Amino acid sequence: MYSTRRLSQLLKSPESVATKPDGPNSGYLVIQDEASVTYSCFGCCKNRALKELPFPQDKELTVGFGSGKHSSHIPVFLIPVLNQPLSFNRYYAIVPHGKRKGQAFTCSMEDDKVTCCFSLEIEDVKPRPLDPCNIYQQFEIVPFVEECAARGAFFAKSIAEDGFPPYFLRCKGWGIYTETPDNFKLDEAQGLDHKLRSHLPQEITTSLVVGKWYSPFIFINEGTTLKDQVKRSMYYELTLEQRWEKVFTCNSYGENSVKIDVVVEKEEVFVRGRKAVWNEKSVDNGVVWFTSYGPTGEKTSKRGGFDGGEEKQVKINRVEEFKETKEWSEFGYYVLVERFNVKRMDGSLVLSYDFKHLHHMRAKWE
Repeated sequence: MYSTRRLSQLLKSPESVATKPDGPNSGYLVIQDEASVTYSCFGCCKNRALKELPFPQDKELTVGFGSGKHSSHIPVFLIPVLNQPLSFNRYYAIVPHGKRKGQAFTCSMEDDKVTCCFSLEIEDVKPRPLDPCNIYQQFEIVPFVEECAARGAFFAKSIAEDGFPPYFLRCKGWGIYTETPDNFKLDEAQGLDHKLRSHLPQEITTSLVVGKWYSPFIFINEGTTLKDQVKRSMYYELTLEQRWEKVFTCNSYGENSVKIDVVVEKEEVFVRGRKAVWNEKSVDNGVVWFTSYGPTGEKTSKRGGFDGGEEKQVKINRVEEFKETKEWSEFGYYVLVERFNVKRMDGSLVLSYDFKHLHHMRAKWE
């Protein structure tokens, strides 16, 4: 999961670029806010060229290299590698258009060299689906510093020692330009608000959003082709919501105590609003599949997961005493639920994952 950082703040505070992500399997996405944009022609023209790192993720980027008739422009999405500070300048490079849309550019290896004019030449391999752990699909972007090189020139190195990035990335001195996409827009997502989360919802009937992140499509699989998935949602919005859920209720028959005897599911998953089943022991290429109840058998998946132990259900067996002098008519027993909601960029809900915290209980007498 990725939280966001404004580009203007990162440029003003270089030390913030070195901040490590908060927790495992996390990272930062950079948003090009208005304060980070420069203009030319007396403020009439927005400069699309990026002059320094880090690069923004709310823009489609174009790498330009060569000159005149020999110039080329390659579109790309650059997504920061998980678990790395932005200062490492490590990115996954994703194809944004064409028949390989959604696939990741990949480094060639020594075995991919071919003989050309009596010498060995590096032959670029075709893009392929991303494996986040494959270092041959990770690139370090480096400023190109040379006497004649202008500011805003770069090249890429492979994280793997024996890897060779695609030519358009490994050639030295390319420029990079932004273009605003028309199918998504990233807002601020500050990650988890630890202070707000610790307060818990004060009212039984209210819910509280305590965290917000984004996930690129590469970590969520809806069971469609990569091309179709990118077209539908390049990013997914993830929110963590707290609420109280009633797990037991009864009416008064003149007693001053209530015996609670109920079985509660510790975790529940809903795919497009339907309850789903899953099995953490059956993992397909690092993906846990959730299958919803119903005739369509719709599937979605989410990398990673929550270790709630082997037992999916817990039995609550206890007695609550009514200690007030007035009479009561209805009793409700509530458990704290934290729900992860996964939504597409159009706001449609993909998946909800509920975790019940049985150490946070609340009784209500009415």
